[in-house]
Amino acid sequence: MKSKVLFVDDDAMVLAGLKRQLRNKFRIETALSGEEGLKRIEENGPYAVIVSDFSMPGMNGIEFLCRVKETDPDSIRMMLTGSADMSTAIQAVNEGSIFQFHPKPCPADTLGQAIQSGIDVYRKTKTDETQFKKVQRSLAQASMIQQNLVPKSNPQIEGYDIAGKSIWCDETSGDYYDFLQPGEWEQEKIGIVVADVIGHGISSALLMTTARAFFRERVLSPGSSTALVADVNQRLVRDIEELNLFITLFYSEIDIQEKCFRWVHAGHEPAMLYDPAEDSFEALGGEGLPLGVMENCVYRESEKQLHPGQIILIGTDGIKETHNEQNELFGAERFNRVIRDHAHKPANEIIKEMFDALASFRFPVERKDDETLVVIKVL
Repeated sequence: MKSKVLFVDDDAMVLAGLKRQLRNKFRIETALSGEEGLKRIEENGPYAVIVSDFSMPGMNGIEFLCRVKETDPDSIRMMLTGSADMSTAIQAVNEGSIFQFHPKPCPADTLGQAIQSGIDVYRKTKTDETQFKKVQRSLAQASMIQQNLVPKSNPQIEGYDIAGKSIWCDETSGDYYDFLQPGEWEQEKIGIVVADVIGHGISSALLMTTARAFFRERVLSPGSSTALVADVNQRLVRDIEELNLFITLFYSEIDIQEKCFRWVHAGHEPAMLYDPAEDSFEALGGEGLPLGVMENCVYRESEKQLHPGQIILIGTDGIKETHNEQNELFGAERFNRVIRDHAHKPANEIIKEMFDALASFRFPVERKDDETLVVIKVL
């Protein structure tokens, strides 16, 4: 199908000649003034290429093409004129974003080649826009799917107040948190996963989704927490060992009745235990490589007896590594201050205070990393 080209000139004879010379190559439409040209664009557009004369009564060519730039920015704009002085050419290019500038009279072959070049640019632009819109739709769908994988609600466990939240820096996230409590555990314990996939974007989101599926499948089988983490690691290594991707992980289980906290550390940010009674912070870390690095990695379990009033905080490095306009890090000291100042509040409000503090500290710098935090209060 021939591409549509609009010629605007106040000389009807010139328009007739152009239409006669170029009609076999392009679908030519004409207008005798800038005002008529704008009306045609509104009623019959879009046009791949719009060619305007400069000297026209009422609205000159530069004024017309500037209006076109606003109403139909994707069109390729060209100018034909007998007023071929340098200042006119500069003004046309700067103000109207002219693709090409040709003096009158312009040979039909030269003009035809120029128009075809403009059409090629127009088609590429429209193709790129179509591809970009497809990518945007795919990202929106991926984001919606991933959002549906985030825990719908916080667990209700007698003797504990538990909450979690994740804020993403992109449409999709490499952060992952989950609460695991299959029926076979009979309210005796709850598993809590916080993980961070290296990097951002779709690849990290896909890996996070894969890890979530592995955990939710493996937790239904018997075995210790170290066996669970080791099995998930083996499966991930087999899938991603050639992709240079990995996941840092903090997997923990709360023995609900015995008030015992057990955890497996796999290259992740240590959790923090805050005891308001002693105003003390203790890092809950350990040894262990991130998931996806080495297939036969051995993981170890640590444990801590819990007491009423204590608070456990499991997050990703996007919190403490948030930086402000002066390139200062939010850091451990500010993190601890927020916890200390709001320790008396429910878990979900502590999370809100943390994210509010991060937003205030970071402003006006944009979020550069995902931020995830799980808070466990012992009642």
